[in-house]
Amino acid sequence: MDAIVLAGGYATRLRPLTYTRPKPLLPILNKEVIDWILEAVVKSNPSRIFVSIRYMGDKIETHLNSKWNNASIVVEDRPLGDAGPISLINKLHGINGDFIVVNGDIFTSIDINDMLRYHKAKGGLATIALTPVSDPHHYGIAEMDDNGKITNFIEKPATVQRSNLANAGIYIFAEDALQYFPQPGRQGKLATDVLPKILEKYDVYGYVLKDFWFDIGTIETYMEANFKALELLNPKRLSFIDENVEIGEGSEIGPYAIVLKNTKIGRDTSISNSIIMDGVRIDMGSHIDGAVVGQDVSIGKWVRIEKGVTIGDGTYIKDHVFINRNVKIGPFREVSQSIYNEGDILL
Repeated sequence: MDAIVLAGGYATRLRPLTYTRPKPLLPILNKEVIDWILEAVVKSNPSRIFVSIRYMGDKIETHLNSKWNNASIVVEDRPLGDAGPISLINKLHGINGDFIVVNGDIFTSIDINDMLRYHKAKGGLATIALTPVSDPHHYGIAEMDDNGKITNFIEKPATVQRSNLANAGIYIFAEDALQYFPQPGRQGKLATDVLPKILEKYDVYGYVLKDFWFDIGTIETYMEANFKALELLNPKRLSFIDENVEIGEGSEIGPYAIVLKNTKIGRDTSISNSIIMDGVRIDMGSHIDGAVVGQDVSIGKWVRIEKGVTIGDGTYIKDHVFINRNVKIGPFREVSQSIYNEGDILL
């Protein structure tokens, strides 16, 4: 079985974080999203692993070469959607037998081996991982019969549906499904261009996930995924302090605080419900609640950062600055005055 990880998207909804790094390299705790995915994929013992890249592909390639020398990298020369890369990989390398496709922007506890057993037992042309969601309007929604066969697939429905089972971005296809993918070099989407054609003629089954799943598509879901990982791996403290972190006297870190390596925090500072990335400098007396602070950011004395704020890599926040809720600040900016309007964007 071949495994394909799709890691070529632009991730516009995660800006300003993704102005300087691709989404698959955003950390969940201190491990990149793509590493969590590949660890799950490797447990299924695939014969080959392919990773399709495009946006900031050089950074992903460097990372993969340093940690995953068993993965073959395929570079998209133009945006190909989530179906086009499979055709390209088949053209270049030839796909034999069943193959698994995993979106490179999800965080989940899926047991791929269990999904494979389900796929083989059902004998359909494809199996799609599904997960219950509270708001179906943002996802592709599958309707199933009592035997698990998908009877209908609706992409981002505008009206209330009978099902709340969303496409989780993990697929297993039989080799015969390749005929329904776009021609090599053509763009295509699995949900709208491939799966409806397969559903017309063949059985497609839904595999319902038994545990957590997050689509790392927005700042909000990115934070939720990190806090879920925190609950699972460090439930007693509900904070994660990486290596080589310095914390000044009188500072309070947590709950739900993730502070990554080489960060220095001054005295009498409070951080909660926040993600602080590598190499951040936070001076004394600052307060951060519900924010994401990018890599190598410098924050001065007595700064206050409110919920929903995202600060891009390399930015400098001067002393005594107040940043109101839901403000987004681009990378490598200097902020010397307070931002009082909620939701302002400074790029």
